[in-house]
Amino acid sequence: MAIVLGLTAVLVFGVWKGKGHREQVAAPPSESPEPEMKLTDMEYTEMQEGRRLWTLKASEARYFQDEQKTLLSSVLLTFFLEDGDEIHLESRKGILFAGTKNIELWDSVHAVMPKGYELSTERAFYDHEAKRIISQTIISVSGPDLQLEGQQWEYRIPEHMAVLDGGVTATLRFAPRQEPAPVQ
Repeated sequence: MAIVLGLTAVLVFGVWKGKGHREQVAAPPSESPEPEMKLTDMEYTEMQEGRRLWTLKASEARYFQDEQKTLLSSVLLTFFLEDGDEIHLESRKGILFAGTKNIELWDSVHAVMPKGYELSTERAFYDHEAKRIISQTIISVSGPDLQLEGQQWEYRIPEHMAVLDGGVTATLRFAPRQEPAPVQ
């Protein structure tokens, strides 16, 4: 019993002494705290009932335990749709929120959608629970014979449905009609 009390006293004194020392030598202020983990060429695949939902790749990932988030650089996010189609989003920066698996992308977001559609915006957010990709920044969508611009956009993954909203402008570009070649 005396040994346990002695060890406890030593631990309490050590914690108290260490705490006082840390208060005296304050760390210089930094813009961002050091990550608990740093990875290069990171890849993570989210699975549900044996099926791939999405894969996240980044050239660098910095994990911050206290905030439960991972800061990402050079991001590629691929969604695997039930019908076999894929959605590819790229950006220079992003965050994976560990607790919710929500993903935020920013800095030159570019997406390639099914059926030949592409979009560009500055910021996009994936809501994992709702299975939606949302952008509330100016967005440009182009596709076969079509150019759209608007203030915000939402893609509902389970429904394969996109909604563009806010001052939408549309341009239709029809390709010239091609006459059939004469039969010889």
